[in-house]
Amino acid sequence: MIVSNIHFVIVAGGSGKRIQSSVPKQFVEIYGAPIWIHTYRRLKNAVPNAEFTIVVHNDNTALWNEQKSKFLQDQIINLADSGPERFHSVKNGLRFVKPNQIVAIHDAVRPFVSNAVIEKGIHVADRYGAAVPAIALKESIRQADGALSKSLDRSQFRIIQTPQFFRADIIIDAYRQSYHSSFTDDATVVEAASKSIRLIEGNTENVKITEDIDLIICEALLKRMSHS
Repeated sequence: MIVSNIHFVIVAGGSGKRIQSSVPKQFVEIYGAPIWIHTYRRLKNAVPNAEFTIVVHNDNTALWNEQKSKFLQDQIINLADSGPERFHSVKNGLRFVKPNQIVAIHDAVRPFVSNAVIEKGIHVADRYGAAVPAIALKESIRQADGALSKSLDRSQFRIIQTPQFFRADIIIDAYRQSYHSSFTDDATVVEAASKSIRLIEGNTENVKITEDIDLIICEALLKRMSHS
């Protein structure tokens, strides 16, 4: 679909403690394949000629190799070790990125990003340096302070998703900073390096699988897509 010099960095270093499973959530098999495989296939389908790096905790390297051999035997994927925080994991993954590439950093447990979001993200990042998908809030929100709270205007807020897209020079330079606890995603790292972020419209189906209920939603979406 997209012919560009793209490098996907898939972050799969999480422990998945909120899901009742013997393995971290990204390695849970659902609808015929592990979640990270579904995510990889979605990205590969969107950008067939892209390069890929996946970041995995050292404890799970053997499992990752086993699943890759079973489902993606002929695919070339760089493997990087995760770190103590997501920041360090991404930084390790960026070592495989070339200076002239557009980098898309994606959570392994988001297998439903749309082709339209990927295409838009690449285009905007190539032109402006950074693009981050976001969706509007559907429910009312309140700011809590102990037992007290106040209503906030939800139209001023957005839910941030991945993949987050950057020119390689911008994201590599941003990750030369020292880690700070305020770095919740790649956009916050880039903003701390005094670079601006462009928001693009995300897609609602691009949920992050974090709890058991999300696995049910994931399976339902996979079934629906397979029959569409």
